[in-house]
Amino acid sequence: MKYKKNSNVVVDHVFTQGITLISLVITIILLLILAGIGINLSIGENGLFNKAKYAKEKYLNAQAFEKEQLNELYEELGLLGDLPENTPETNAGTIVKMPSSWETSTPYYVSTETGKEIISSKKVASVYAVSTGDGKSVPVPLGFYYVGGDYSTGVVISDNKEDKYEQGKDKTTHEYATKLKGNQFIWIPCNIDNYHKIDWGKETSKWDIETYESEYWQIEKYDGFYIGRYEAGVGTLNEDKKANNETDPFDYSVTFNGNASLFNAVEIQEGINGWLWQNYNFTTFKQGIPLISGSNKATGNIVVKANSIPYYHSDYYTATEMSRRLYSNNQYVKSGLVTGTMWDVMLKYIKETGNVDITTSTWGNYDNVALSNLRGYYTNVTYSTNRNTLGATDGFKSCENLITTNSGINSYVILTTGSTEQVKKMNLYDVAGNLWEWTQEASYINNLNYNTNIAYNSYINRGGGFDCPYTTYPPTIRGDNYGSATFTNRGFRIALYLQ
Repeated sequence: MKYKKNSNVVVDHVFTQGITLISLVITIILLLILAGIGINLSIGENGLFNKAKYAKEKYLNAQAFEKEQLNELYEELGLLGDLPENTPETNAGTIVKMPSSWETSTPYYVSTETGKEIISSKKVASVYAVSTGDGKSVPVPLGFYYVGGDYSTGVVISDNKEDKYEQGKDKTTHEYATKLKGNQFIWIPCNIDNYHKIDWGKETSKWDIETYESEYWQIEKYDGFYIGRYEAGVGTLNEDKKANNETDPFDYSVTFNGNASLFNAVEIQEGINGWLWQNYNFTTFKQGIPLISGSNKATGNIVVKANSIPYYHSDYYTATEMSRRLYSNNQYVKSGLVTGTMWDVMLKYIKETGNVDITTSTWGNYDNVALSNLRGYYTNVTYSTNRNTLGATDGFKSCENLITTNSGINSYVILTTGSTEQVKKMNLYDVAGNLWEWTQEASYINNLNYNTNIAYNSYINRGGGFDCPYTTYPPTIRGDNYGSATFTNRGFRIALYLQ
């Protein structure tokens, strides 16, 4: 039989070939389009290479700007050029060579057009060394200034350049304290072997005996730490306003919503004491279960200065947040609520270096200690056997005609910070008395709300308060309270963390 081709098969074959060719052409076109897009993305005006180049230039410019800023700061502080060695003959206030351990090697990474990285590093430091005049050096954070003092009296620094040390002027004296402009801190020297908590035998509750490892690096690097010279404050006396007899002579750095103040309840709370949740958004817990939430009530930053209204009615959460907030945007130093170990090491320094009795203290604002030569302002505090009404205050009045007595409740007054030289030890003020001070140390008691018998998270307070006898509540005491407590006698002190 003669073979006959099927025309349909031929057509199908031709059609299939046509589709294949068309697909190939389309594929090539798509590849060319994609290639064009890829080339444009890579080398176009907004291409990857240009973006990488721009990013590199931007980084290098930022690096140069940072270097320029640092150079300006170094020049201002006198850190450029060769610095002298520190010797016993070196004058106090002299900027000297720092130990190499105070510097850190910082790497820089830059992406290039070829995808490779240029890696460089340089020695940088967030502190500079200042001689205290006795052959010793203290690390001063960049942006802070040595005011005066040495290891035997207490080294003072400030965050205001106007307070800077001047030869022949002792700016650490009680008389000079109110003239200083900035927030002030005291250097507590301590090596890592001696940085631990101390049982002073004056505890009213169980407490966390451990020191967190996160605290060690600063001590290992610098052999010490800075602690607030004063209790944290909300506003400082303005001498011009006082001279003009203004009703309220204070400049406030912390303000509360709704024109509230510390001596007018921020918010009424049933069952505790009427000063609910001063500042921070937080939730209290009972064995991991959320109980009560508090909302933000305050704006601004605390001060660490003389003649300031201390931040009383503070709960633990407020103390923690306000301590953190002060230097949260500072690249050379951070701030935080003082820890239990810091408090103990500070007391040991006061006791051993200052030869001070810290176990039965008469050098604080207690209800059975008479204080004289007072300056600044005070507020009366209502006394009542009913804890819910204890703590109303009547505004701050001048101390010019005030002499506290040792007659119990008649001396129930809160004093502005640094009120008298009697409450000063090692250039630190109000470590004993005035306000109980929150610490980060946890308490392990089942601390109960006085009215509702609800167990809250508890933390340790130190120092005693204006309503306490000094014999029972010296600065070594470990008291406790639930974190949400806002009693009138509760305040706090902050510490610096060098970077």
